[in-house]
Formats: sequence, C-alpha cells, structure tokens
Amino acid sequence: MTPGRFALRRVGIAVLQVGILLALVFVLSLWLPGDAADVQGGDFSSAAQRAESRRILGLDVAPLQRFLEWCGHALTGDLGISFTQGRPVWEVIEQPLVSSAVLALMTTLLLIPIAGVAGFVAGLKPDSWWDRAITTVAIVADSVPDYVLALVLIAYLAVEAGWFPATFAGMDPSDVMAQPAVLVLPLLVMVCRVAAPLVRLIRAGVIDEMTKPYVIQARRLGVPRWSLLTRHVAPNALGPAMQDLGRTGDSLLSGVLIVEAVFVVPGVATTLMDGIGNRDQPVVLAIVLITGLVAIVVNAGIDVAGRRMVPAQVRT
Repeated sequence: MTPGRFALRRVGIAVLQVGILLALVFVLSLWLPGDAADVQGGDFSSAAQRAESRRILGLDVAPLQRFLEWCGHALTGDLGISFTQGRPVWEVIEQPLVSSAVLALMTTLLLIPIAGVAGFVAGLKPDSWWDRAITTVAIVADSVPDYVLALVLIAYLAVEAGWFPATFAGMDPSDVMAQPAVLVLPLLVMVCRVAAPLVRLIRAGVIDEMTKPYVIQARRLGVPRWSLLTRHVAPNALGPAMQDLGRTGDSLLSGVLIVEAVFVVPGVATTLMDGIGNRDQPVVLAIVLITGLVAIVVNAGIDVAGRRMVPAQVRT
C-alpha cells in the first residue's frame, strides 16, 4: 500500500472513530441521573421551574435531534453555549486547553531526548552498569502508579524540602509560565509515565540492530561508528519505537487527567470533570471532540511516520 493510500485510509478511520466516540459519550451522558436543569435548580425548584429551564437550555428537544444539531454546528466551528456558564464553549475551554497543551507539549519535548539517549546508551552497552541502572530506573518508573509518584514528590520535594510549589492552587492560569517552578513536579510525573516503556523499547531495538550481519560487516570494513549509528542503526531501531508512540500518546492523555487532579492544574481534565458533574453536555462534547481529534491525528501521524521508518521488508 502506497503512503498516500495509507494516509487516506487512516483519515477515513479517524473520522469514523471521532463520530463513534462522540455518539458514545452523548449516550452515556443521557444515562447519568438528572440533567443541567436539575443541577441548576437544586432540590428546591419546582417541576414547572425545571421544565422552563429545560426549554431555555433546549433539553426539551429529542436527544437524537440535539446531538445531530450539535454535530452540524461543530462542523462550522460553533461548539454551542455552556449550560452552566451561559458563555460560548470556546471561551470556557480556551484557557484550560492552553494549560493542558503546554503541559503535554513540554512533556513531549523532554520525553524524546530523554528516552532516546537513555535507550541508546543502554542498548549500545548491554549488561554494563549503565544498562542496569537505566533499565532499573525505567522498570521502577513504569511500575509506580502516577498518583503515588505525584504524592511522594509533593511530600519530599515540595512540603519537606520546599524546592517547588506543591500545586497550582490559588494561581492564575495565565501566570503559570511566569512561575515555571510550578511545572517541575507535574512534568517529572508525566515524563516518568511515558518515557519508561519507550526507553526499554529503544534499548531492545538497538541491541537487536547491533547484532545484525550488515552492522557487523560495516564495523569490520571500518565504517565510522557515528555514521553507522546515525544513518543505519538509529532509523531501523527507532521504527518500532515510533509506532509505539501512538500508545504513548494515549498514556499521555490519560496521565494528564491524574496529574491535573493531583496538582490542581486548571486544565482540560478539571473542566471536563466539572462539565460532567454539572451535566454540561456542550462542554463535555467539545472537550471529547478536541481531545479525541488530537489523539487520533497524533496516532495517524505516528503510524505514517513509523511506517516510513520501518524497513520495507518487515512491513505487513
């Protein structure tokens, strides 16, 4: 299959996945007890008041019609009005999306060099003390739950040592970049979560590649080590790791939920949980749409990139 056809196929699958994801989330939101009118009215509102609230919010329309109308507006960039805040959904989720995007982007920028260098060092010197140390750290980091690691770091590095702020509590989201120290602990947890499996995968790929006949023959012929590693070993060893980055992206998104909860990060996860609690369907659907699109686009891009890096003879 040509790269173009493969990319088109992935786009088609991505569109289908987004549609199924939105429909599933919408149906699940209908199964929750109560709706936005019940939440806003509380226990002391009358049935007539709740009925009027449903009419104002558009909840008196059939669910299927509501869903299709929301999807139609979303195609034009209109994500609707928040039930609880009465503002356009874009205004509600803009700042949380920026906060989460900054956290995810900085994690990715740290992840690639850390995992790449650690994996290559361990793979080039198997069974050395470097290899044992890196592998041990990777296994431990992969085994400890995110929330446990986060609480340990808060206890020792924030509360006891006082080196970093413990949480984002009381901080204006727009001032986060002015106080970068507050990002250290969340980033450390996120990097540990996603880097550990990549380190081990890159290590295994390098070890396997270094034992192949073409590498052994090239070393016998005196091919410069740096040239051999960068032009031949690295692309072939990183191919499987690139394909695994899709699962890493999924882990990154799920890790953001935990990290934002523990460190009180004013991000998209907090906004999503508030939206679910308030039965704010437009906000919930918008966040699911955007994060789903990001995850699917990243996975599709990684699939295409990984396919180009994997040698043709091992493609299926």
